[in-house]
Amino acid sequence: MKYGIALWALFACLSGRTTAEELKTAKMVFDSYTYDFGNIREVDGDVSHTFRFTNEGTLPLVINSVGVSCGCTYPQFSKEPVLPGKGGEMKITFDPTNRPGKFEKVINVAANDPRGSIRLTITGQVEGRPRTIQDDYPYAVTGGLRIADRSLVLGTLPRGKATVRTVGIANGGKAPVKVGIVASSLPAWLTVRPAKATLSPGERSEIVMTFDASKADLWGKFHCRFALAVNGAEQPDPVNATVIFAEDFSALSRAELKLAPRADYSSFFYHFSDQPQGRTLTRQFQISNGGEKDLIIRHIGPTSNRIEATTDQTVIKAGDTATLTVKLNTEGATGRLSEGITVVTNDPARPARDIRVLANIVK
Repeated sequence: MKYGIALWALFACLSGRTTAEELKTAKMVFDSYTYDFGNIREVDGDVSHTFRFTNEGTLPLVINSVGVSCGCTYPQFSKEPVLPGKGGEMKITFDPTNRPGKFEKVINVAANDPRGSIRLTITGQVEGRPRTIQDDYPYAVTGGLRIADRSLVLGTLPRGKATVRTVGIANGGKAPVKVGIVASSLPAWLTVRPAKATLSPGERSEIVMTFDASKADLWGKFHCRFALAVNGAEQPDPVNATVIFAEDFSALSRAELKLAPRADYSSFFYHFSDQPQGRTLTRQFQISNGGEKDLIIRHIGPTSNRIEATTDQTVIKAGDTATLTVKLNTEGATGRLSEGITVVTNDPARPARDIRVLANIVK
């Protein structure tokens, strides 16, 4: 009996010691875990807030790392141990540059606190700076003239109709500038003109492009370019535009769209890797109809005469699959060879898809 009581007493003693050891931890407690900057202005630059904390544990507190949810948020802290009962600070800086509107950023603090990482949050509303001509028209031409973009990807346009697209221009200079278009190489179905021939300093306008698909039997992808003339002088860097012509689906009802064909492709890319010069490389792709009505391949357009593509059927029933055979001619080619085709179908959701093949040609 005395032996059992002694064992019990020893166990109780050891258990109490373990509990006391377990209680020896660091404990990071912040005065506040969130901070709202309210309304701030982008033009005023960075804003900062200092979160204060106390080590309410019994061991020194060490901050191991601080993770942020955005590169716009910068933490500053000391890795020196914070003794029990002492306090520390963590400064969080937010950069509002190019971030107008509401924001919420999360900071995760990892320390030797056994409870795990601690989450801090900063919020606010950024009043964006007024946009300048340089912001909205990043490409300088000459004489103060600036343009919003030089490489225009204008998407899918309906066949049989005239469609208008624009690109913005502005005069960022101190003197009036005359704008013209050099259009000698444009196709007959494309006309390009400036909406205004002369722009005053600070004035914004646009170049108007009219793609009249009623003037030609147009299918697939087309690349067009035109030059700008500034104060009567033709400029060397052209403006490039890419469009794809497909059938007009605008008259389809919702019920018709639900029953429409859907083109599903096995792949959009293939790399032949290293290949000797002079070979004709062949790759097959599958096109399946995941819709309800017949899928019709309207057009297959290659990027150059190095590539050709044929299909074993142009009308694909619902649930069926067609095989598209692509052949790449490497005769006379060296180095990296990249070509592609554009497949146009009657799928109203995605009527045109690009398939690309590449090869490294070695002698």
